[in-house]
Amino acid sequence: MSGYLSREPVAQTAGFVGRQVELAWLADLLGRPSPQNCNLVGEPRSGKSSLLLQVAARQLGTLPGQAALYVTLRLAELPDHRPATFWREMALRLDQARQAAGLGLDTATSAVLSASVLSGGGDDDRALFDALDEGIDLLLTEATGQRIFFLIDDFDLLGSGYPKSALDSPSDRFTSRDLDWLRAIATSYADSVAFVIASSDSLVRLTDKLLHRDEIEMQVSSFANTFHDRALSLLTAVEAAQLCQETAVAERQSPLSDADLNFLLGDAGRHPALLKIALGYLFEARQYEQPANVLATVAGDMRLDRQVEWLCRQLWQRRTTEEQQVLKALCQGEGEPDTILLNRLKKQLGLVEERDGRVTLFADVFAWWVQRETGPDVASTAVSAAKNGEFTYLPEKRLLYVDDREVSLTSLEGRLLAYLLTHKNQVCQVDELLAHVWGDGKTRSVVEKAINRLRLKVEADPKRPRFLLSARGEGYLLRLE
Repeated sequence: MSGYLSREPVAQTAGFVGRQVELAWLADLLGRPSPQNCNLVGEPRSGKSSLLLQVAARQLGTLPGQAALYVTLRLAELPDHRPATFWREMALRLDQARQAAGLGLDTATSAVLSASVLSGGGDDDRALFDALDEGIDLLLTEATGQRIFFLIDDFDLLGSGYPKSALDSPSDRFTSRDLDWLRAIATSYADSVAFVIASSDSLVRLTDKLLHRDEIEMQVSSFANTFHDRALSLLTAVEAAQLCQETAVAERQSPLSDADLNFLLGDAGRHPALLKIALGYLFEARQYEQPANVLATVAGDMRLDRQVEWLCRQLWQRRTTEEQQVLKALCQGEGEPDTILLNRLKKQLGLVEERDGRVTLFADVFAWWVQRETGPDVASTAVSAAKNGEFTYLPEKRLLYVDDREVSLTSLEGRLLAYLLTHKNQVCQVDELLAHVWGDGKTRSVVEKAINRLRLKVEADPKRPRFLLSARGEGYLLRLE
């Protein structure tokens, strides 16, 4: 698998597509005579972590004839988020970046710097901050023209506290004191040091939460006031199409057709993480599905993917009640949504767009998830339908009639269901299904995925199947009266 399909942030320039406007914004602010502090704000998995890493990969903010150190810290990788851990890691990463860059400090200064950041005063927050401050001062004193950029990902986690208990010590919490220390670094070395952070919310809101302040106070912390915010929405249509085509080339796949692109940009939207998941399923489906059934198979896989479900849930839960009502109304075609809320969802967040002359949610899979979560209770519907349900399959038309519903199946789904029907109420081994439905050359995982797609169509509630059951460690059976 190439870096294009990786679900980790893209640290190299290869595999990073789009975001040209945002890169130009960062280059401008970081490249000024006094580099500016920047905050990349975006929804989960929207690409902000990758964009943050591109600052170092592209050496943004490095002036002609000068050098720059890029100190990267992903807070999600730390064992905890206490202030002591944060300040120690900042000092250590600074020294590591200095050594990796081969910065030519004299022996005495280098020894002082290493001793400072490595000793660090145990868990004494003040001593650890002083070690970082001393390290910065030594570097800037010895290396004329040096710039230092601190790239901090998952900045939201600083307010999470450790341990998460009512009994935790105040020293285990990130407080206004720590924010003041960060601001002191930014202001004391304003001509040479800047922070670039990535977070899921603006610093104004994050600091309000951190300091337990009510938003009605309408205060902006002195720390947040030193940052420029940049909201990351979805990719543009051109960038999304470029990501898809470049991924196909990197994965040695045939070029994507217009139908493929239209499907991807409609079902997964222009969300980079959703697009990567959909592309992975598309390339897989090409291997074992008939061409006419590939896109339907991908749509089914997307609706069964746990990562997709997690992303959709995150996008939904992070909305206010009023915003959720707008999204629900758009899914169900009800009424005229509030214009102000609609503009926020459309312009700032990218969760709503105009498509084919109508306003709709940005991705069909997200709209499907919202309808499923906000519609009638699925479990109760399944119970009532079971009382008079019928199960009839017409193989010549690949049509299944179940619980008064007509379901169209793909060629593979039809073959799988036909085999299960001939062995109804019997456990069919996975190897047996592979041999009779797929033939040689396929792995056992394709059976599980095909069963899950079939459940999505057949079962009223795929999480509580009535017909397609699993026999743990053996295989599957189709249970019919």
